[in-house]
Amino acid sequence: MSRGVTRAGCALLCLGLAFAARAAEPVSVSVQGVVSAAELGEAAPRDAAYRAGLVAAVMEAARGIVGPEKYAADQERMRATLAPIASHFVLTYRIDGALEKRHSALDSAVEEYSLPMTARIDATQLRTELVNEGFLHELGDRPSIALLVRPASSLTSYPAGAPTHLEQSVRKSLGDRQFVVVEPALRPGAGADPVSALELARGTGADVALDLELSWRPSTGDTPGGVAEVRARARRSDDGSELAVARFEGAGYDANGETAFMHALEAVEPQVGENLALQLQRNWEAVASTSKGVELGLDAVSSLQQVMSVRQVLLQQLGAKSAEVRELRPHGATLQVISPLGPGALQEKLASVRFEGFALSPEDAGAGRARLRVEVHPASPETLAPGNSR
Repeated sequence: MSRGVTRAGCALLCLGLAFAARAAEPVSVSVQGVVSAAELGEAAPRDAAYRAGLVAAVMEAARGIVGPEKYAADQERMRATLAPIASHFVLTYRIDGALEKRHSALDSAVEEYSLPMTARIDATQLRTELVNEGFLHELGDRPSIALLVRPASSLTSYPAGAPTHLEQSVRKSLGDRQFVVVEPALRPGAGADPVSALELARGTGADVALDLELSWRPSTGDTPGGVAEVRARARRSDDGSELAVARFEGAGYDANGETAFMHALEAVEPQVGENLALQLQRNWEAVASTSKGVELGLDAVSSLQQVMSVRQVLLQQLGAKSAEVRELRPHGATLQVISPLGPGALQEKLASVRFEGFALSPEDAGAGRARLRVEVHPASPETLAPGNSR
C-alpha cells in the first residue's frame, strides 16, 4: 500500500491537521449537577449543585473510559473514590443555565436543586487514576487472544454443547480480566475452519493463540461418572513461542453419562479461566514489546470527520502513542498507529466504540495490519462524550 498522500487527498490532509491538533484535547461533558434540599446543610444551593455537577461530569467521563458494563458494576465504589478529588480532573467549566428548584423525578416528595453545566475533563489524568485504583488495566498489559476449543481425537462421544460451553466460560473469565478475545465471526473469511489457534490468531491479528483440548475419562468403579480434562497451550502469534502450557481436571458424577460430563466440565471451567488469565498476564508482561506499529485501514469513508474521530479515539481512549494519517483516497484512509495493542485488539476495541453517526465493522487483520469498514447510522453519543445525563 502506498505510504504517500494522494494528490486528491492533499487538501483533505491539510484540513485534517486542524482536526488532529484537537485529537488529544480533553473531553467535554454536559451534565446536571443535582443535590437534594436535605443534603444542603449549611451550603448554598448553587454551590452544592455546582460541586455535584463536577462529580457528575467526572463520573460520565469515567463511564466512557471503562465502558458501560464495568461502570455499572463499579459505579458506587468509583464514586466514593473520585468524588472527593473530582475537581482535580476538571480543567474548565461553564454554567449552562439558571439554578432550578424542582421535585425529584424519583420521589415527588423530595425537593432538589439542579444546575446545568459543561466541564472539560482531563481524560489522561482520569485514566491514570482509574488504573491506579484498580478500575482499569494499563493498555497493552493484556494481549488479544484467538481462542480455539476442540475435543481430543480420542473423544468420540460427548455432549454436543460441551466445547461451546467451555469456550463461553473461558471467554467470560478472560474478558472479566480485561483481555480481548477476538471474534472471528465478525471478520469475513477469517479462520473459517482453522487447523489451530495459531492459524486463527495470525488470520485475525491477535497477539496470542490459545488452544484448548477437551477430553473425558469415564470412571472404572461402581460410581457412574468420570473426569473431564482440559489441556491448554498458549503461543505468541508472531513467532509461535509458548506463553503457557497447562492441564486441568474436574470430576462429575451422574447415572446419565452426558450429565456427568457436563457436571465435570462445570467443575473444571473456573480453574481454566482463572489460571490462564494469571499465566498470560504474567508471561505476556515479561516478553511483550511496549508498542507495536499497526497499519490501520478504513474503507467506505464518507467524510474526513470520520477519520479524525477514529484518530481521536485511538489517542484518547485506546492509548495509542501516535496515529498518523498516511493516505487519504476516495472512500478510504490509512493511518499508521503506534500502540501497545496489537492489530486484533485494536480492531476489536474500535468495533465496540459508538461514534457520532457511524460505527466500524472488522474486515481483515493480520501481522501489523487491520482494516475496518465505516457503517453510517443515525447519530448516537460517543463513548467519551455522552449527552446530558438528565
